[in-house]
Amino acid sequence: KAVFWLIEFFQPETRPRWSNQMSQYNLISYCLRDERRWYKDLMEWLEWRWNIRVKTMWDSWRYTKKIAVSEPLKRLVFEQLKSKASSTMDPKSYRKLGEHRGQWALQRKGLYQQLGWSVDCEFDESILLWHIATDLCFYASQDGIGSGGDALPALSREISSYMLFLLVMRPFMMTASIGQIRFGDTCAEAKSFFRRADEASDEAGCAARLRAVDTSIAEPRDVKGDRSKSVLFQACKLARQLLELEGATEAKRWRLVASVWVEMLCYASGKCGGSAHAWQLSQGGELLTVVW
Repeated sequence: KAVFWLIEFFQPETRPRWSNQMSQYNLISYCLRDERRWYKDLMEWLEWRWNIRVKTMWDSWRYTKKIAVSEPLKRLVFEQLKSKASSTMDPKSYRKLGEHRGQWALQRKGLYQQLGWSVDCEFDESILLWHIATDLCFYASQDGIGSGGDALPALSREISSYMLFLLVMRPFMMTASIGQIRFGDTCAEAKSFFRRADEASDEAGCAARLRAVDTSIAEPRDVKGDRSKSVLFQACKLARQLLELEGATEAKRWRLVASVWVEMLCYASGKCGGSAHAWQLSQGGELLTVVW
């Protein structure tokens, strides 16, 4: 009897194949909470000098949270995949759709000429641009500048925070060339920007200050010089463009943002190597693998 119990206990088929959870990592929240400490400097040195990822592990433990993958989010991904599949019957064109990471969504809305710059750059840069811009638009809705009216603002932000988690904590699953460097530079600039305030601010307050940035100076060399890879002020520019879209209601804006994020998620899932997907299955699985 004990032998049968052990066989049943260790059978993979009796256990869930996926945790049905997704991790969340938010740039503004991280920048506000990650205060300078001597032991963090030591961890950063160990990571830089010996590639011992102690600071990354610390940040993952302190600043990452997990949430359930909701049914509305699953439907959002499925419906967009279904819509893409039905938009073409040509196998060659269908393969090309898998190479889009926001372009298809922008083209469908007639906004590629205006916003294409934000998705035609390197993939890690696109993720950071849209992550920050999504937060700024989200808090604009919360502040009454717009009214979300449905679940899309929250769903968009969930995918946004999940994609940033993958970029920073699971870089081996992403086609990101200098994603962690760009994230570090962007955080450094954000922390410096937030410290300029006379009094402490929460996430909504920091988002409001970023929305107020003069986006006419949001070009890399004008703001931060040639060496920094920060995209903070370019993200402010993107947020301003999204908030000022001509003739766009709040609902239309969030349909666009959600579509771009789903497309980025699907693109990342297809570009991630099979071995990385397989390895993550032993760790409880990733939404990225399920989408793949």
